[in-house]
Amino acid sequence: MSTPTILEKQIIATVVYYDILNYPLAGFEVFLYLIKCDIDTVGTRHGLVPTATEIIKLLDTSEFLQKNLGQKLGFYFLKGRDELVEQRLDRKKIWDRKWKKSKKIFWIMQIVPFSKLVMGSGSFSLGNPRKDSDIDLMIVAKNGRIWTVRTFFTLLTSFLGVRRYKDKTEDKICLNHYITDKSLRIPFESIYTAHLYYHILSVYDSKKDRKLFLKFQKENEWMKKYLENYEFSKLEGLRSIKRSKILMFLSRLFKFILSGKVGDYFEKKMSEVQTNRIKKDPLNLKKGGRITISNDQLEFHPDSHESHIIPRFNQKMQELGISEFANQKDSGLN
Repeated sequence: MSTPTILEKQIIATVVYYDILNYPLAGFEVFLYLIKCDIDTVGTRHGLVPTATEIIKLLDTSEFLQKNLGQKLGFYFLKGRDELVEQRLDRKKIWDRKWKKSKKIFWIMQIVPFSKLVMGSGSFSLGNPRKDSDIDLMIVAKNGRIWTVRTFFTLLTSFLGVRRYKDKTEDKICLNHYITDKSLRIPFESIYTAHLYYHILSVYDSKKDRKLFLKFQKENEWMKKYLENYEFSKLEGLRSIKRSKILMFLSRLFKFILSGKVGDYFEKKMSEVQTNRIKKDPLNLKKGGRITISNDQLEFHPDSHESHIIPRFNQKMQELGISEFANQKDSGLN
């Protein structure tokens, strides 16, 4: 068997990464999520960007890929992992149910003042949740009101009985990441975070939501270092919720009340109270995660999946003899 080409290595690296996530890929998805090669290590393809047709053809004809990959119902996975196809189809049904159920919660969330954008993340945005999975959200707050926004979201989800708490995860809302409209760039870069935020989706559909979502994608073009076809992330999502004029009016009313000195005082007090509570939580001292506390970003991933996904990916790349992709580092975990 001849030495695999750069593109063949990229293809198998991409399938391996999503295989670790228990998510087999269709041929076009391999193209969309294609892991970028390190040109300093493996050279270039003479400036050519691989096409979807080229990738799908290789999946069907490459001796190297056929030796290492299986195919079923149009999905590709590592040999011996056929069960992932049925699992993916089942999880699509689970995702449909979770989306239908969470739509009601998202609709009510419009009432939160100073909330500029709500985005689904994790297995929810990938469309690969388990039955007991929670729903990860990233919230974009107005600059200077990040603690106020967190307070309202925490109170609202608690009141509705949908806030994730300890082991109560099924269909619960996990509010683990807040940024502001002036700090849209995620400073933590890795192959894991690139694929995580590539799949992120905007929950609401309005002109302002779409504009800010595109700005978020523009600010995070560092993902191009890891994703060959990052530009395709700018395609609009298939699902979103229309904004409610009534709830937006109530949100503006709260904003009016919490503007000026009253709002500044409330923001400061919420910052003090919540920061002290966060720092006292022993869970936030665990290794293999990241807790970020600032007026620009609040991130709560004390036990990040990144801490085990990246080592598994590196190990599998070594086993397949593709050392060029086996030197991935995490984004700066504890």
